[in-house]
Amino acid sequence: MKKQMKYDVKITYIFYLLLAITAVWDIFAGNDEKVFRIALIYVTIFITRILFNKTFLNRSKAGYVVSLTFIFFSMYLANVMNFYSIPHYDKFLHLISGVLLAFYGLILYVFLCGNEENQMMRPIAMVIFSLIFAIACAGLWEIWEFTTDQIFGLTAQNNSLHDTMWDIICGTIGGSFSCFLMYLHIKGKNIQIVKMILKDMEC
Repeated sequence: MKKQMKYDVKITYIFYLLLAITAVWDIFAGNDEKVFRIALIYVTIFITRILFNKTFLNRSKAGYVVSLTFIFFSMYLANVMNFYSIPHYDKFLHLISGVLLAFYGLILYVFLCGNEENQMMRPIAMVIFSLIFAIACAGLWEIWEFTTDQIFGLTAQNNSLHDTMWDIICGTIGGSFSCFLMYLHIKGKNIQIVKMILKDMEC
């Protein structure tokens, strides 16, 4: 019987095909800069696949798809399709990153502590941990941007506390949204993304 291709592999191949089509188009258009950016996306996907194959993350196919989603928004749309020219797209990315980071927090929590069926752990702890994880990562990213700006003379933060704080706020709002979905899940609602992550981590 022919083995069915898993959904995470299908999505990866679709992404590869999209990148290949875009690269061919840009080569004919003479836009070498975009071809280089597309190559960086290939490398990023390759590294992501290694992380999700060689670490505890290999249990979470949903987490891998979440990663591909962010790569699509932050690298393909932003840098290749020039979505950064859209007003406030950067803030949209921070909002999305908060959503995804909270799900990473969920994956890490289940790996360390077990899921909501573990009688030693209160289910609400899963939600609180994921929210704190998302907020901490949002702050850590701003520390990283500040450090690279100071060392290399970059302008990722636009030399603005206002920009930095809004980035953290957007990340926190995004993380809060994901955690609200987790809360609904532990209250018995049918939240598919949460169910997928928990099911993957049980394997």
